Amino acid sequence: MNKELEMVLPIKIQKEVTTFLHFNYPLCTVLWNNNVCPWLNEHFIQLYSIMHNTGVLWVDMLEKDYFYEDIADIKDLSSDEMKKVDDIIQFTINNIKEKYYATIYTNEFYLPGRAAYQQYNHMHQTLIYGYNLEKKVLIGLGYDIRQRFISYEYPFETFRDAYEKGKSEYDNDFCWVKMHTVYLNKLYNLFDPYNARCELFVKELSKYINGIADETLLRKDVVIEMGSSAKYGIDVYQMISDNLIELEKGNFTIDYRTFHLLAEHKRGLYKKMEYFIEKNFNHSSCYELLSKYKKIVSIFENARLIYLRDELIDNNYQSIIGQLKNKTAIWKVYDIVNLGAEQELDLLRNLLNIFNAMRVSRK
Repeated sequence: MNKELEMVLPIKIQKEVTTFLHFNYPLCTVLWNNNVCPWLNEHFIQLYSIMHNTGVLWVDMLEKDYFYEDIADIKDLSSDEMKKVDDIIQFTINNIKEKYYATIYTNEFYLPGRAAYQQYNHMHQTLIYGYNLEKKVLIGLGYDIRQRFISYEYPFETFRDAYEKGKSEYDNDFCWVKMHTVYLNKLYNLFDPYNARCELFVKELSKYINGIADETLLRKDVVIEMGSSAKYGIDVYQMISDNLIELEKGNFTIDYRTFHLLAEHKRGLYKKMEYFIEKNFNHSSCYELLSKYKKIVSIFENARLIYLRDELIDNNYQSIIGQLKNKTAIWKVYDIVNLGAEQELDLLRNLLNIFNAMRVSRK
């Protein structure tokens, strides 16, 4: 294919942090470069929870708005800034030529292959990473009708229509649609593997263990939609337990995303601990605790699977974020999560004590 007719930027459908697109999409645009991968070990350590204005608990990893600005150039364009753009297709193509990925809000009612297509208005993001002028398509990532994260070709006119008709929904949707209507980013050239900093990991792990608040890291759109009355780190689990009790009473205040995120968080922490133990704390006591933490990863994965299975059954396999109604399953998840949180806290405290003692002995 003539390079002038087609351009496709490198992409990786990563599985490290997938629960929410505000992390998933950027990571897909940087983790294709293996030199970036160690950078993950400094991130996605702390958690926070807050009640969404829809009445459902929001649990997420605590990272600042532009959490990867040290490895990428980022341009965040609001709906007002995008008023200067006459043609979203040419705008996107021009940016891809400059090696910028484009994450764009459209109304998925008009995007074939999406769950909302011809069913209901739904403002959602699509990550565009390529184009083909001969076929007249943009190439992007998004969720299909079965909630699978896949690559898809979007005909120019179809995508333009979904973007333009989405404009009328801006004022009816969450503030982040207008604040981050188009998001451009380009990875800096990293010629050597990123050198993840152990001291930063230890500091963030301590914050997680002790539930230390840091409102400055809450994303601006989260504060606008939900306020700033959040719980942090290990204190998140009390809010999860409280809302599982509400769910058992029939109140829809928590959904599957919480348990998907917790399972991802444990898998991620395991990999981070493994990385720094091998690099900085190569001691048998650390490896023993790491082995025990693997069981905690399994505990939270079990909670995720129980919740997902019974939620799908309760919602006729139509949605993974519908209401779980099976009280037996709710109490199983409640017990598993509380057990896992208690064991995790004890283990991480021991591990952190060993880390700190070893660091002091080296001074």
